[in-house]
Amino acid sequence: MEIVEYKTKSGNKRYKFSLYVGKDSSTGRTIMARKKGFRSLKEAREGYLKLQLAIDNGEYKPINERRFKLSEIIEMWLKVYQPTVKESTFATTKRIVKDHVVKALGNIYIDKLSVIQCQKAVNQWFRDAPGTYRKYIFYCSDAIDYAIKLEIISKNPMKNIVRPKVKNVHKEFTNFYTKDELNKFLQCAERYNQKAFTLFRLLAYTGLRRGEALALKWSDIDFKENVVSIKRTLTKGLNNKVIVQTPKTSSSYRKISIDNSTANILKQWQQKQRKQQVVININNDRVVFNRGYENIPLSDGCLVNWNNAICQKANLRKITIHGFRHTNASLLFEAGVSMKDVQTRLGHKSIKTTMDIYTHVSKQHQNKAVQKLSNYMNG
Repeated sequence: MEIVEYKTKSGNKRYKFSLYVGKDSSTGRTIMARKKGFRSLKEAREGYLKLQLAIDNGEYKPINERRFKLSEIIEMWLKVYQPTVKESTFATTKRIVKDHVVKALGNIYIDKLSVIQCQKAVNQWFRDAPGTYRKYIFYCSDAIDYAIKLEIISKNPMKNIVRPKVKNVHKEFTNFYTKDELNKFLQCAERYNQKAFTLFRLLAYTGLRRGEALALKWSDIDFKENVVSIKRTLTKGLNNKVIVQTPKTSSSYRKISIDNSTANILKQWQQKQRKQQVVININNDRVVFNRGYENIPLSDGCLVNWNNAICQKANLRKITIHGFRHTNASLLFEAGVSMKDVQTRLGHKSIKTTMDIYTHVSKQHQNKAVQKLSNYMNG
């Protein structure tokens, strides 16, 4: 019995072993079974004997002969996928895969997975989430392709499904405020509480993403030049853990000019924050929108609750937090700012994204244009 002691990268003691299984009938190569990660010599011996018994009884099969359920393949694929993306992206992908792909197809052996079974799952995904079902297909197909690379199967049944199409039903885009609605919201927010007012004012006048605003530090704001630098964003990682990471894309790194009124509102909030935290002796490394009296970013849930409460008090229709970003874009377009400048200010990677927002919001102003023409012709 040959059990070897080794150390992990972190310096922990572990045990491993290898066992001769036999010869590959097609290549004649020796097949070895290798196991590692045992925390004690006793645990390694038990694993060795258990594997030896499985080999002797003909119950052990090498990886290329073993049958795997799709859920097992997905677990293997996730381990390879994780180092290639940010933690927040991985957390979202893992949640989607677990909640939808594994739930629908996870118990099926991958060598028996058929196009019909995949199509049935895709149809259900489309009914449940017509806006995001394509992501479910993409991740599932990627995991199956990984099984092909491991030579566990030879074909990907997900490649042959027919993607259902969303019926082209016109739906009015309303997730933004007009100038009058925004003013009404901010007036109510100012009476509600100073931190909420400052945050919503900043969102509406800069078009920041909520994560970018919540991750802001005072060191990111240059009051001499009236510029806000976007260097990081707040998001959620594994197990819903709140994390601060680099912005969404390279174009998300940007500097945004702010008007004097917004700068003054920020200064007033900074003064109040300092009064609340005299003992801590606040400095420029502190977050702008903190939780309570701590130097911890405000929670996303708090922002949503504030939005709901202010809308209710103002007797105003509710838009989402992201809707304040659309509001900023809409008001910039109304003010005559160019498409390219709006793209740069909002940090869109592609101008197509900016154009899509413009298409949505500009429809709301077409009646005004028609009325202006009528007034001109009749004047």
